[in-house]
Amino acid sequence: MKRIIFILLVHLFFFQEAMATKNSRSICYLKDRLFMQQVNDINLNPQDYKNKIIQIEGFFAKYIDENKVERYAVFRKTAGCCGNDGMAGFEFEYKKGKLSFEQDEWILVEGLVKEKRMSGYNHIYLEASSVSKKKQGNKPGFVF
Repeated sequence: MKRIIFILLVHLFFFQEAMATKNSRSICYLKDRLFMQQVNDINLNPQDYKNKIIQIEGFFAKYIDENKVERYAVFRKTAGCCGNDGMAGFEFEYKKGKLSFEQDEWILVEGLVKEKRMSGYNHIYLEASSVSKKKQGNKPGFVF
């Protein structure tokens, strides 16, 4: 009898652990009102977002880095000083193929926060699971 109870407890423990792992990925949608603060918090505390799916809307950007690798970004324009407006957002990697959006097209990116060491510093980016064109509607391109 003790043996059966032990086996049941072991199975119950592993089942609960598997369910906890499955449900540990929550979605964090970067909303318009606190956009810059959320982007900043993710960059400062990437470990807090390790198992969260990030959804972010913004302008699409594509550029070629110094190693001739095509890179993507999703961003919003921010107020700056002296004609030097800024941007807030993330670079993202999309391993399911090349993206063919136009520069500054409004997109929705969904992915996980990742971190890698590059040129002596930690680089925070999104590993995108999906990227789709989205209608911008009334949403401002600028965040304050």
